Amino acid sequence: MKLILESIDVAQHQSTPSIICWRGGTYSVESVIDVWSTRGRWWSEDETRNYIVLMTSSGVMEIYKSNLQGWVLSRMYD
Repeated sequence: MKLILESIDVAQHQSTPSIICWRGGTYSVESVIDVWSTRGRWWSEDETRNYIVLMTSSGVMEIYKSNLQGWVLSRMYD
């Protein structure tokens, strides 16, 4: 597993990611493995993150959408 934490572009179909664009590459989403949400500490910036683990044409990716940062590639699994 590699920690990435880089901004990405995401194309969606019916609110589900369908294509991930990162570092000049395009990765098709084959299936959604898991989803969950987190919320930041109440005393700091009120960030909400919606995480999605995806099987893509390049392997398993964990991405999230933040109300402060937009779409982010969090991790890639080996």
